Amino acid sequence: MSSYGAIGVDDNDTDPLLDDEPPRRLPPAGGVPIGRRRAISASQIGSVPSQSVTRQPYLFTGGLGLRDESLLSLHSEDDLHREHNNALRYRLYNRLDPGGEHLMMPDHVLPPNLFSILPFEELKDVSGKQGSIVTIFSIWNTMMGTSLLAMPWALQQAGLVLGIVIMLVMAAICFYTAYIVIESPKRLQDLSIDPLMAEFSDVCKSLFGRVGEYCAVIFSVCVLIGGIIVYWVLMSNFLYYTGAVVYEAMQPNSTTIPVMENKTFTCDVYCPEQTSQWTIPQWEKQIYDAVSELEGGETGEDSWSFDKFWTLRGTVPIYLAVALFPLMNFKSPTFFTKFNVLGTISVMYLLMFVFSKLLECGVNMDFTNPNSMHYVQLANMHFPALSGTLTLSYFIHNAVLTILRNQKNPENNARDLSIGYCLVAFCYVFIGFTFFAAFPVQRSCISDNFLNNFGAGDVLSSTARLFLLFQMITVLPLLMFLVRSQLFYAIFGETWPGAVRVIILNVLLIGIAVGFATFYPNVGSILRYVGSISGLVYVFALPSMVYLKQSAAAGTLTPLKKYAHYGIVAIGVLNLIAQFVI
Repeated sequence: MSSYGAIGVDDNDTDPLLDDEPPRRLPPAGGVPIGRRRAISASQIGSVPSQSVTRQPYLFTGGLGLRDESLLSLHSEDDLHREHNNALRYRLYNRLDPGGEHLMMPDHVLPPNLFSILPFEELKDVSGKQGSIVTIFSIWNTMMGTSLLAMPWALQQAGLVLGIVIMLVMAAICFYTAYIVIESPKRLQDLSIDPLMAEFSDVCKSLFGRVGEYCAVIFSVCVLIGGIIVYWVLMSNFLYYTGAVVYEAMQPNSTTIPVMENKTFTCDVYCPEQTSQWTIPQWEKQIYDAVSELEGGETGEDSWSFDKFWTLRGTVPIYLAVALFPLMNFKSPTFFTKFNVLGTISVMYLLMFVFSKLLECGVNMDFTNPNSMHYVQLANMHFPALSGTLTLSYFIHNAVLTILRNQKNPENNARDLSIGYCLVAFCYVFIGFTFFAAFPVQRSCISDNFLNNFGAGDVLSSTARLFLLFQMITVLPLLMFLVRSQLFYAIFGETWPGAVRVIILNVLLIGIAVGFATFYPNVGSILRYVGSISGLVYVFALPSMVYLKQSAAAGTLTPLKKYAHYGIVAIGVLNLIAQFVI
C-alpha cells in the first residue's frame, strides 16, 4: 500500500482490530479519535467472528503537529510521519464508511511488490515504500519484455529513419495515455471508490458503467495472454537450441553443430531458412512412424534418434508444458517476484551482446547503391509492423497504478514515469539500430527473434538463450496469476474461485500457447496483432475517453483538447487497420 499526499497507509493497517476497552473521549470537533489499538495475531484471526471485527478508534499519541522532545526520543521521524498519516487516513475512512464495516481493500487490487525489482522486503526503507530510482527501474523492467528481441526486425520493416521516428512518437503517445491513467483516480468524483486503491478498471466502471469495466479487463487480459503466447514460443525456441547444444557436446569427436550445417558465416551471423508461416508438423506421420517402430516395422540404429524426439515445432513445446504446468497453479506468486531483478540483468546482457556484435562486425550500411547487399532503406511501406509491435512494447497501462502505489513520494509519479519511458525508448532504439547497422548480410534476413540469426554454437547467443529461458520461466507464473486474478474477479468476484477452475483455466491457456508455438511461432506477427488490437482499446481509446469525460465534468474541456484526444483514438484505429492492409 502507499500514500498520496498527506494520507498514508501502513502495512499493519490491514490487521483486524479488537476492542480492548470502551473508546475514550473524543477531542473537540476536527480532532482525531482516541482509543486503544491492538492487532490480532495470525492465530486469533480465525477465532474472531467476522461480524465483530469493525474499525475501532485509532490511538495517535503524537497529535497533529505536536513536536515534543520526549516523544521524539521514543519514536523516529518516520514512525511519527507514518502515524500522522494513519490518523488522517482513519478520519477519511470514517467519513466514507462510518463504522468500518464495508470499506476494505478490493481482491482485484494487485500487490505493489508484484512488479518491483527489489527481490526482498528488507531492501526497502522502514516505511516499506520504494524511492524514485527503484520506481523508475520497476517501470523500465516491466516494459522491457520479449518485444526487445523483435525490435531489429520491426525497424527493418519500417526503414531506418522512419522507424526511429515512429519509435519516439509512439513512446510519447503511450507515455501521455499512461499519465492519464495514473491521474484518473484522483479526478474521480465517486466517493465510493478509494483513489489510493483504485485500478483503471474501477475508473472505467465509475465513468462508463459495467461496459467500461469489462472493456478494460478483457483487453488487459488479452495483452497478458499475448505475452504468455510469445513467452511460450520463445521458451520453446531457447529450450530447443539449448538442448541441441548439450546433445551435440555429448557426442564423441563432434565438431559441427547440426543446425549450423551448410550455412554461410559472416561475423557469426547467418540468414535462417525462410520457411512458410503455415507449415504444420506432420503429426500423423510422426505417430505412425513411432507405432511402426514399437511394432518392429522399422529397424535401424537411428529409429529412436534425438532429432525425431527433439523438434522445435513438435515435441519441445509439449515437454515445456508438462514441466511447467505445476508452477502455474500456485495460489500466490510471491516466490517468483524474487526473480524480477533477472529482467534487468537480462536486458543489460542483451545491450552488451548487441554492442559486442557491432564492434565485431562494424557498421555495414550503404545509402546510395540499391543493388548492394548492405543497402539501407530510409522508409518502408511495411512500417505498421513496427507501430503495432511498439503499441505492445510500450504497454504498461494495466500495471502502472500498481507500481506507483508503492511510491515513497507520489508527487514524483509523472517525472518517474517519463524517465522510465525515456529509458525504454532508448533501449529499443539502441537494440534496433545497433543490430540493424551491424548486420553483415542482406537485412531481409533479420529474424523476428534476432537470436535466431546466431547458431546454437555461438557462445554469447547460447548464454543469452539459457539465461532468458530461466528468466521467462520465473515470469510466466506471474503472467498466469495476473490473467487469473483479473478474469476470475470480473466473473466470480474473487481471485481464487477454487483449484478446479484455476487448473481448467491454466490448461486452456497453456493449450493455446502450445498451439501457437507449434503452428504459428512467428513472434513479430503475434506482437503486432496483439498490440494493435488491445492497444486500440487500452492505450488509445479508454484513456482518451476517460480524460474527455472527467474534463467535461470539471468544466475544463476545450475544443482543442477534444479534437486532440479524438486524434489519439484515430491513430489507434488506423494502426489496427494498417496491420491487415499494408
